[in-house]
Amino acid sequence: MKLLKHSHWIFYFLFVLFALSCARQTAPTGGPKDSIPPTLITSIPKAGQINFKGSSIELTFSEPIFLNNPKDELLITPAIGKEFDIESKKNQVIITFDQPLDDSTTYAINFREAIQDITEKNPAEMLKLAFSTGSYIDSLSIEGTTYDLLTSVELKDATIALYQTDTFDIFKHKPTYLTKSDSKGKFRIENLKPGRYFIYGFNDKNKNLLTDSKTEPYAFLRDSIQLSKNALNIRLPFIYLDSRPLKLTSARPTNTYFNIKTAKNLTTFTLTTSEGGPPISSFGEDQTNIRIYNTLSNQDSVLTYFTARDSINNLIDTTLYVKFSDREAKPEPFDIQLNKFNVVGTKGIIQGQIKFTKPVRSINFDSLFYNIDSTQRISFDPRDLSWDSLHNILSLEKKFDKALLPKEPTANENMTSSRPIQKSIQAKPGTKPSMDFHLYLGKGAFISVESDSSKKITERLAPLKFEDTGVLLIEIQTQAKHFLVQLLTKDFEVLSSKRDVKKFSFDDLKPGDYQLRLVIDENNDGKWNPGNFFLLEEPEPIIFYKNEKGVPLVNLKANWELGPLLIKH
Repeated sequence: MKLLKHSHWIFYFLFVLFALSCARQTAPTGGPKDSIPPTLITSIPKAGQINFKGSSIELTFSEPIFLNNPKDELLITPAIGKEFDIESKKNQVIITFDQPLDDSTTYAINFREAIQDITEKNPAEMLKLAFSTGSYIDSLSIEGTTYDLLTSVELKDATIALYQTDTFDIFKHKPTYLTKSDSKGKFRIENLKPGRYFIYGFNDKNKNLLTDSKTEPYAFLRDSIQLSKNALNIRLPFIYLDSRPLKLTSARPTNTYFNIKTAKNLTTFTLTTSEGGPPISSFGEDQTNIRIYNTLSNQDSVLTYFTARDSINNLIDTTLYVKFSDREAKPEPFDIQLNKFNVVGTKGIIQGQIKFTKPVRSINFDSLFYNIDSTQRISFDPRDLSWDSLHNILSLEKKFDKALLPKEPTANENMTSSRPIQKSIQAKPGTKPSMDFHLYLGKGAFISVESDSSKKITERLAPLKFEDTGVLLIEIQTQAKHFLVQLLTKDFEVLSSKRDVKKFSFDDLKPGDYQLRLVIDENNDGKWNPGNFFLLEEPEPIIFYKNEKGVPLVNLKANWELGPLLIKH
């Protein structure tokens, strides 16, 4: 009796479960994987239709579909921004415009990956729709490639845009025509009418259709494209270049120094004081920070003249008062980093760089030397050094008599000679490690501007032998009068460069992967110029060496000579 009393509740519970299971829509399981993307069956308007006067577009596909970020994926030109609504119903998509379409205008819609099937999210392939509100369809196009100028890497999903007026500002105005590059950096803007177009590109990370030079790379061409036939092979070189105005954001005492901060990176600066001489200063943790160290005789505020420039030659020219904090503070550590050190035994050269975290006040040359062995030592003097005081980098290049190095015995020589080939032998317990072929920076070799002493550093630098190195033969073909040829690591670090030489070699290279980059020095200032949109100055051209397969990396083995490697411009 009790079971019958509650049977209607059990029936109701089972009915609800059944209804919910029927209502829940899920992708079918089992069976072969769906690899066929949805295809467009019909559309209103039809592709290529003219005199269209509707306010919405209807698309019908071969299967139920899913909308994937349609406001970002859909590209409508001429641009209407995001002033449209889009919805899907089973296998249909309806786009409704918030504003009437312009008269006598060809519109093109590139759906990219906005339309996908609901099972495997396969996007409709090459789905585009062009129609006109006038009596004909514009049919011209512009196509090309986007790439990073400094690395030659193609850029995926870069926004490429067109405008038609000289007063257009890529940092303030939104484009009329736009598209995005594919996975290989290629782009194509279609259904254009004849006329004059300016082209530019940017990586629209924040999706506001504006170029943000602080965080986004961008590109532009100075000269317009006069479109009377299809424009092909347009190359858009992208760079990171902060084009915002240069501003001083703060100037105040910090820790043991006085810190000046700007809104963006500087390339150079100068400081002079009312006392007559420049204070000791350098860039801080980055090139937006300048540190002035407490070496001024006047402990009160000191009138200081400050000028600085950024990469597009914007200028700060102002005065400020430098005063140091009265509070006791512990100076920041004085650290040293060794970079790019080599001993080229075949030429008798020691070279490398030392990076400091503070300016150096003095050097104890007695604590700075290179040990060949226990009897031979190579010392350094001021003539072997050159300074980049803004960045606290010391470059060292010492030439010495290569006869000081021990000779390697030949196969016919007695291996019991006084200098046999050195082998790595594990030291006996309790013995000191050999200091042969070591760069030695003794404790206190460098004294900082704040009187810190550098720590002891030793680094083994075995001389590079001829058979341990390789040579790259280089040939340049260009009509440019001035240029730089740069040898790079695979990570784009500059190792060496040559200027205005068309046939030469990079010698004494360690085995590894390298790249070669030709920089056209149009203004003959000995460095690469990134350009300036506001002055309509394009970046100076850069061309990478690539082999017949289009690969830029050059693999150099020991005792090899490669080349000549040809770069044309």
